[in-house]
Amino acid sequence: MLNREGKVIHMSGEMISMGQRIRAASEAAGASQEEARRAIGVSQPTYSRLEAGTRPVAGDELVALADRFGVRASTIAGLADVEARVCYAARTDVPTSTMAAMRERLFDYLELDAYLTDQGVPAR
Repeated sequence: MLNREGKVIHMSGEMISMGQRIRAASEAAGASQEEARRAIGVSQPTYSRLEAGTRPVAGDELVALADRFGVRASTIAGLADVEARVCYAARTDVPTSTMAAMRERLFDYLELDAYLTDQGVPAR
């Protein structure tokens, strides 16, 4: 998995928990727990529970952490298939700069779609 700067972030294993993915992304970004907890506005004990996997991560917290760590929210959420779906969905013969912009928007859309599906929100 790549972060937004193209650096490799390894979060292998299907059984890895959300808390473990948060910790891995934080470590890869070189962020302290203090920096991460401030990014989402929670106390140190609450952030520790997030990393331990004993407290669920709210959607806005997930997005804020992803922004702080420089990764996509889908990476932390364990929805790595979003990036693979983009490779197939974004095939077209347009200029590279236009394609890059379209690909970014498609990433955002598919990431949101995967998150909402995971949360049980049906497609309309």
